[in-house]
Amino acid sequence: MMFMPCAAAQVTSDGAAVLPQLSQPVVEVAAFRVAPVAAAASGVADARLKNGAPFVTSAASGEKAQRVIELRTQKGDIWDDLLPRVASLLAAKLPAGAAQARPVAMPPLLPGKFLRAKLLPDDVLEIEYVVTPGEAYAVHVNPTVLQVRPLASDPRLIERMRADPAKASLFTATDAIGLPESIALQLTEIFAGEVDFLRELHLGYRCAIVYEAHYREGFIENAGRILAAELEVGSRLYRAYYAEDSTGQGRYFDHSGKSTQRLFRRSPLEFTRVTSDFTLARFHPVLGVWRAHLGVDYAAPAGTKVVSVADGVVEFVGTRGGYGNLVMLRHQDKFLTYYAHLNAFAPKLAAGDKVMQGQTIGYVGMTGLATGPHLHFEFHVRAASGNWSAVRAPDVVDTTQVAAPGFAQRVAMYRESLAVAGQGNYLFLQ
Repeated sequence: MMFMPCAAAQVTSDGAAVLPQLSQPVVEVAAFRVAPVAAAASGVADARLKNGAPFVTSAASGEKAQRVIELRTQKGDIWDDLLPRVASLLAAKLPAGAAQARPVAMPPLLPGKFLRAKLLPDDVLEIEYVVTPGEAYAVHVNPTVLQVRPLASDPRLIERMRADPAKASLFTATDAIGLPESIALQLTEIFAGEVDFLRELHLGYRCAIVYEAHYREGFIENAGRILAAELEVGSRLYRAYYAEDSTGQGRYFDHSGKSTQRLFRRSPLEFTRVTSDFTLARFHPVLGVWRAHLGVDYAAPAGTKVVSVADGVVEFVGTRGGYGNLVMLRHQDKFLTYYAHLNAFAPKLAAGDKVMQGQTIGYVGMTGLATGPHLHFEFHVRAASGNWSAVRAPDVVDTTQVAAPGFAQRVAMYRESLAVAGQGNYLFLQ
């Protein structure tokens, strides 16, 4: 890690500590890659994953019914803590001091790696730990001993690892390489008009970023802004560079100098660690795709913030049939967006109010014809006759702001930094 030293704290005459000012930010680069989630994950739809917690699946067909815990390791996980936690989840008897008595050959826990644990006969706890498709281990714990042995490549286990929806989480990826959470959130805002981070990351993605980091006493005090980012989702590649526009305001632009901010965001939900984990764990071929009624359903925990996808005016707030609690927003008198099944509306929200892109308008619920907490979203356009009709939301609606002079030189500099980040071709998750 690159860092710049900071001065020690000073003390005033009354004994109060005066913290030194943060040093000039250090510019750092990072890159990571996540392979697509395997399409054959038939059991994924029933998984429940919140805040990085493990989820329970049933045993494979033909096996004796048993509880199976599947999870991704988190940044900072160690065996001393992981073994008791898994044993507790499976109601297994862990021998006293098992974690501390582990063999020297115990494989190190790396962030974002796949674990599958189950309770075998005679109170034997088995943990399968997959580092890469070619490197895996079996950890067996019984009331008297703890053993570790390498596993030969198991196609079924590798397929489960690739089909694990938790691997696609942006926070799982950024945690693994030590990026602050604020960097992940900035990334979602920069590309909010291009990528739906709640529904598209299972396609696989690659990211390289240049960002600022403020250090104090050798540790990151806080992360600054992203200066440049390159994001490839599936077969689509996007780039964004920070610069000032013609009015002197800092914004993000593509390589041609056009603003990356779009008229519409791709997702109507606030992106957080909770929504990321929850929706990815519940990915299903039916959920999250456009249906015959031209709406899209976003699975999310009740109470998740629902935001306006664009600047607009509130057309309707209230209850309407199967939609339950519904907000309708009108945009430029050409478009309508629907946000249905809400648990509650934003305080004091009323018809005629102006709203800004990204402003909270309500909270996820299950009112109306809904069997579980989710947001139903629809996009409508006004036809030449004046009637409204539901259509698929446009992929991109451009804005027209252009970067100030000197932008080309800045892009060239940032591209060199992005190239440095990508040289490692960091393959994060299979």
